[in-house]
Order: sequence, then structure tokens, then C-alpha cells
Amino acid sequence: MAGHLISKLSGAAAALAVALSACAAPQADPGVSASTASVGSGVYPNLNVPLQPATAQITPAERAATADELRARRDSQAATDSAPASSAAQLRRIGSSHAQGAISRIERN
Repeated sequence: MAGHLISKLSGAAAALAVALSACAAPQADPGVSASTASVGSGVYPNLNVPLQPATAQITPAERAATADELRARRDSQAATDSAPASSAAQLRRIGSSHAQGAISRIERN
């Protein structure tokens, strides 16, 4: 009878071990990246691997030079632009010339 009890306990322990191993997450291969891991493979990608850029990146000196060039262009454009006329006066002038041009085109045809 004691042997029968030990047999049942060892069977239960084996069943418990199998059940618990099914809950364990599979270990991801460190060489698998997020882009190469297949969906549904049961292997999770290692997202802690630093990404490798496809091309050379801009240096901080190049970034500063580009920003300075753009600022200089913006400032020179702002300095050469004259102050716009009031929009109401500009619209009246455009409207009167447009009306005269439209009437002359209609009368010619």
C-alpha cells in the first residue's frame, strides 16, 4: 500500500512538472532581432539589441552648420521682404483691375 501511494505521488509530481514547464516562456535567442523573428514562432525578439543605422548619421557639427545656414536664409528673407499693404486696400485694387479685365474680355468675344 505504501508503494502504491509513492507511485501516485511520483506520478502527480511528474504531471505537475509537465504542467509547469508548459507555462514557462521560451527563451529568446540573443541573435534574433525584432525584424527577423517570425510571428507565432513562440520566440520573442530581443528588443534590447541596439539598432544599426542603414547609413552614416549626420554629425553634431553638420547639424549646427545646417541650422545656422537655415537661420541666415530666414533672416535675410525677412529683411528683404517689404511690409505688405493692408489686405483690404490690396483686395480693392485687385478687384477693380480684375473686373475691368473681365469686362474687356467678355466684350471682345
